[in-house]
Amino acid sequence: MAADMNLVPSLKVQETYDDNVTFSRTDKQDDFVTSINPELMLDYATELLSLKSTAAVDLLRYADDSDLDTENYRLALSGDYGVMERFTLSGNFSYLKDTTLESELEETGLVNLREDRERYTGGGGISYKLSQRSDVGLDYTYGDIRYDSQDQVDYDSHSLTFSYNRYFNDQLDVFTIQPYYVGRDSDISQTDNYGLSLGWAHAFSETLRMTCFLGARYTEIDYAYSPWHRGKESTRGGVADISVTKTGEITTGTMGYSRDLHYSSYGEPIETDKIYLRANRMLTRRLGVSFSGSLYFTQSEGEFLLEDSSHVELTPSLNYRLTREHSLRVGYSYSRHCDETLSHDEDYDRHRAWVLLHFTFPQDWWL
Repeated sequence: MAADMNLVPSLKVQETYDDNVTFSRTDKQDDFVTSINPELMLDYATELLSLKSTAAVDLLRYADDSDLDTENYRLALSGDYGVMERFTLSGNFSYLKDTTLESELEETGLVNLREDRERYTGGGGISYKLSQRSDVGLDYTYGDIRYDSQDQVDYDSHSLTFSYNRYFNDQLDVFTIQPYYVGRDSDISQTDNYGLSLGWAHAFSETLRMTCFLGARYTEIDYAYSPWHRGKESTRGGVADISVTKTGEITTGTMGYSRDLHYSSYGEPIETDKIYLRANRMLTRRLGVSFSGSLYFTQSEGEFLLEDSSHVELTPSLNYRLTREHSLRVGYSYSRHCDETLSHDEDYDRHRAWVLLHFTFPQDWWL
């Protein structure tokens, strides 16, 4: 069977000045950080099978404090296979090793002590096309989170999501019903989260699209600090995921809001509200400007630890295309965290400036 394969090796070399490398409130330490990031992306597609894979390494070296030197790893594989005309099977696996000040901060808005973290994720799903106007799907995902420090709490998670989609107006509008379950288990607590979301996606034009999911959740939390100290409680709340995306030759951008339940590295469920904006605009054929910004509000849902914080991150940058496949980017990032549980010195910030060279070497084959 004929197949289309796309292989994209790439290399990023970045030099960063960071005035608070551990994002500390009381003991700020500045440093220069060199990052070398080779990456390999491979896509493979036939009429029935589609596979996407990524493998990347990020080597970080600090000029002054070599104890912070580390290597981060990212592996991802996903695919889907058309078993029959209406049936499609899908699967995915990923591995991520980084620190709590990277992907965990981006997901939750929480600033914790800088520790290494490993995350394994895998799952699969099935979808069935009922008609030209509707389809159903069922997806399962397993996650395993492991921290390098014994002060933080390892946990695993299971999620099961059912979805029903109905298409209207020549597929310009999609209505979705999505019940789901998420269970998280650790030595500190066990959380069972039941939810129902209603979704609506609308295409205003070929370049402007909106997606809106709103719903409610019911959460049961069973604490087990020790065999002699146990407790159970339940909470209710709302969930949301709203975004508007603009796609154009000169300007692209996404703005949105989300509200959902996450899990802190100390073993407690937390509720996070996130407002975000990402935008890119080409000023000339080679020169472009980008901006991203995120604002988080995070609060504890349980009784083990008191979490009440806000976090903001703003990142403007300039990108210059040296050739079709190579580019130069300069940028600046400002982050500020506010811990509302402290009576004084609750605000602390972080400034970073960097220069990045990005080289790609794409190859296409028709097999």
